[in-house]
This record gives sequence, C-alpha cells and structure tokens, in this order.
Amino acid sequence: MLFLGTTLDGLQMGLCFAVIALGVYISYSILDFPDLSVDGTFPLGGIIGTILIFRLGVPPLLAIFLSFFAGMAAGAVTGVLHVKFKISNLLSGIIVMTALLSVNLALTKLLTGTGYTTTIFSYKGANITGIFNGKFVGMFSKDVKDLIIILILAVIVVAMKIIVDLFLKTKAGYMLRATGDNQKLVVTLSKNAGTYKIFGLAIANGFVAVAGAIYSQLFMSYDNNSGSGKVVLALASVIIGLALFSQVRRVKDTTAVIVGALIYGLLLNFLALADREGIYLKLLNAVMFALILIFNDRLTAIGLRRKIKAPAEMPESHTEWEKGE
Repeated sequence: MLFLGTTLDGLQMGLCFAVIALGVYISYSILDFPDLSVDGTFPLGGIIGTILIFRLGVPPLLAIFLSFFAGMAAGAVTGVLHVKFKISNLLSGIIVMTALLSVNLALTKLLTGTGYTTTIFSYKGANITGIFNGKFVGMFSKDVKDLIIILILAVIVVAMKIIVDLFLKTKAGYMLRATGDNQKLVVTLSKNAGTYKIFGLAIANGFVAVAGAIYSQLFMSYDNNSGSGKVVLALASVIIGLALFSQVRRVKDTTAVIVGALIYGLLLNFLALADREGIYLKLLNAVMFALILIFNDRLTAIGLRRKIKAPAEMPESHTEWEKGE
C-alpha cells in the first residue's frame, strides 16, 4: 500500500510538473533562453488563482486558466528587459523573479491581510474547494480519489499539450522556432525576432502560472515559497524526456517532456520515501540532476542525440529542489 500511495502521489506531482515543463520547453529548448523568472511566476499563478476564487467567486477551473494571463505578463516583462533594454537572459529572469517575490507578497496581503501567512482554501471559514476536492471526489476512498485526481490532471495536461502542438504548427509557431534556431533567418524574412522572443517567453510563463494555480488547488493551499527550484525540476524533466525519446522520431517533443516530468515526479517521491526526515533529500536531488546531465552529455558524445545545454551559469541559490511532499 505504501508503494501504491507513493506511486500515485508521484504521478500527481509529475503531471503538475509536466505543465511547468511544457512552458520551460518553449523558453529553454525552442528559444534557447534559460528563464529563471519561472521560480517567481509559479507562485504568481497560485496566488492569482486563489484570489480569483476567494475575492471574485470565479469557478476553480476557470481560475486556473485565467492565471495564464498573469504569467504571460510576467514573461513579457522578462522578454522586454532582454530584448529592448539589452539585459542578459539570466539577469532579466533574476530581476523579474526578484520583483515577483514582492508582488506575490503584496497579493497575499490583499487576500489575507498579511503577506507572510500561507493562504488555505478554508480561509476565514469559507467552504470553497478546488477542482480536485469537490463533493464528488470526496465520496471515494483515498486511492480512488487519487486516481480521479490523476485523471483530471491528465486531461488538463493533454489539453495543454495539444494546444502547444497546434500552436507550433502555425506561422507564429514556425517563426518562434526560427527565432531560437537562427535569428538572422527571421530578420531576412522582414520579421522582428525580438517580438517573437517576447511572445514566446510570455506563453512559456503563462504555462508556468497555470501549473502554479493547479498546484495550489491540488494541495488546497498557497505558499509564497512554492516556486523555489521549479526551474530546475522543469529543466530536468525536459532533459529526461528528450534524451529518452531522442531516436523515436514519431514521439513529439511535447510528449517526451510530459513523460520526463512523470518520471521525475516518481523519482522525487521515492527519494522522499527513502529519506523521511528530509536531511539528505537536497543532496540526493542534486546528485540525481548531475547524473541526468552526465547521461545527456554521454548521449551527445556518442552521437545519439543533439545536445541539450545545461544551465551552467545558474546561481546556486536558485537550484533548490522541490521537497517530496
């Protein structure tokens, strides 16, 4: 039963990570932009979704997708700093992430009266539930409930994957790919590569914000520190997925990224099971990510796949890993 429970929890986390990974796939793999603002955009989506539910009475499912636009705004700011003001991609992300720490605290204060209190969905006695904790879901046992939650998450993830796949087939999607591969080609087509980069970062962070809103409803809570390390786990998911399916041409990158997120979610949960006190969890996570990067480099060295760049200059303070709750 312990193995089953850990597996189900891991699949839930993996599906939540998959939404983040789809966003990071756009920014990192397509645009070649290591966007550190992800760590701030994730909790932004969580608090926006929570406010929409509590303050405006928006249905939980609609609140999740409306949080997309908050993430788009944050991503656009990162893009503008980089494109218009010529700030490096790493520093642009750090600036926006730092600013979002205060923005998220201010929004939390708007909801609770204090910027330092975790907001719970039973806040002030409100009888409000998310899409994963309604009356229908609550009728079943924990294992059945977990399966229903996984099904709901899977539907959301598949829907977002289809949206990304369809978008990448459009003219704007092709131009976005060209912007990441060869900006000179975009210029020769009389297009503004900077505009497409801003647009791509906006979409990518929109996905991350949606993941934050899902996460807050999944655990029926919101925390300002919930974004810590999300960019790293998303990168790990992207690398795992693309490495595993590098020679399977029929599998789309978006599918590979989702599978990578599921694998990573399971790994995190079983690592947490092995270290219940959490003393060595960060160390184990760091070793696991290092092995993933080594595995990726070895595949590249023997010519099995194209290289996926590792975020070599990522500041140590932003490589915190998600605890395996």
